[in-house]
Amino acid sequence: MTTCMTTSTPDRAAASRDGASRTRVLVERPPGGGRLRVRTAATGGTSRPLLRAVLLSADERTARVALVPEGALLLAGDEVAVEVEVGAGATLELLEPAGTVAYDMRGASARWDVDLRIGAGGSVVWHGEPFVAAAGSRVHRATRVVLGDGARLALREQLVLGRYAEWPGTIEQELVATTAAGDPLLVEHLALGPDTVGMALGGRRVLASVLCLGADDGGPAAPERLELEGGGTLVRATADEAHLATTADAWARAARAVRAVRT
Repeated sequence: MTTCMTTSTPDRAAASRDGASRTRVLVERPPGGGRLRVRTAATGGTSRPLLRAVLLSADERTARVALVPEGALLLAGDEVAVEVEVGAGATLELLEPAGTVAYDMRGASARWDVDLRIGAGGSVVWHGEPFVAAAGSRVHRATRVVLGDGARLALREQLVLGRYAEWPGTIEQELVATTAAGDPLLVEHLALGPDTVGMALGGRRVLASVLCLGADDGGPAAPERLELEGGGTLVRATADEAHLATTADAWARAARAVRAVRT
């Protein structure tokens, strides 16, 4: 069976407001076997850029999809929603070709919402790139994750407050990860900005994170490593520049553990 991919043209009328855009990715295993079936769609307002999901490859087990912005993101009033659903036993690797910059919003704000559902035995490896809150930006980010039985997730994030030699912007971030039954795995709220960098980040402007759920990454105990009560780990590091964040080893372990083939 060949890969099935459906990518819609921008449905401008479907957006609830001019600044809103929605990206959907669905990955599932066909009942008769063969390559994974991948469906994507993107809808958006008339004058705002879209986040396009582009299929890179797919085989019987794994699909690779890139999230490619069509235009500048994020600007004042932008609302980006990403909905990802991975069916039972399927694996999805999500790649971001470049980082995202939230620009000066002159008192306004923007949103970035992610809903991720992983079916039983499925897995997602999300290669997140730096998210930069430039001076004057104000962004609310919300990530909601639901894991089925035996599902696995490796998620890399880097929050950068301000471009080089620039005053920090503001990021308010919520992350809620639960099982399909609603049991919490991780519930977190971060409020980062000009008034909190010194207290929350020790004067540094980069917060790098590696979240691993549903798999044992085999990493050593360390001050920056948090063992989650419901299973999984969260590794955090701060730095002055994104490339100096010391999470590369943790990310390699997490991605490898989540990709591991189960027999």
